[in-house]
This record gives sequence, structure tokens and C-alpha cells, in this order.
Amino acid sequence: MSRRVLVLDDDLNVLHLLRTYFAGLGWQVEACADAPEALRLASSDAPFDAVICDLHFTAAHLAEGYEILASARRRRPHSAVLLFTGAAGVGVREEAIRRGADEVITKPAPLARLRDAALRAMKSP
Repeated sequence: MSRRVLVLDDDLNVLHLLRTYFAGLGWQVEACADAPEALRLASSDAPFDAVICDLHFTAAHLAEGYEILASARRRRPHSAVLLFTGAAGVGVREEAIRRGADEVITKPAPLARLRDAALRAMKSP
């Protein structure tokens, strides 16, 4: 069974790495580097098994990252929503979980850790 993942990150190198990695696993990947487009995709009805999102887009504030998280969670209550972020300040993980993230992975991290977190979250109700 092929999984569908939406990857949102403004760092084009990270975006390419994630797209290549998940496509190599046989997952269908849609990727976006633009914060307004990321919000539109997260708010769409497209059927994604997982949404993996950077929390802090360039020139955006954490509030916008949380907005993307909230939109993804509202539209896909049963999909995995993970944050893959370098914004690991005090309380960020706890706030993201409180707002609906299944997991927060701090960059840099092995991609297998991100995959495993996504798979765990996809299996949880």
C-alpha cells in the first residue's frame, strides 16, 4: 500500500532530501516550500496519510507554522501530523503537541527517525 505524504519546508535542500527519501520508500510525495501555498495545501481536502511540516518558514513567524499545523489537523483528524524543525526553543515541542502535532523532530535528525515517527502516528487512531 502506497502512502501519501505532504512535505512542507522552506529550505529547498531539506525539501529535496525529504522528497527523495520518502519517494525512495515508495511513498507518493507532494512538496512545497512557500508558506502561503503550504497553508493552502494543508487546508485542502487532498488525502494525505501524513503531513510533515517545518514550523518556521523564512520571513514567517511561529504563529504561521502553528496555523499550518492547525489547518492540517482540522482537515485530517486521522492523519499523522509531524513537525520537523530547527525551532527547538523552550516550550516549542510542548506547544506543538498541545496544538495537535503527533510528534516534533528537531533538525538535524536521521530520516529513519522521521519515517518511524510518521509510521507510528499513522497507526494511532
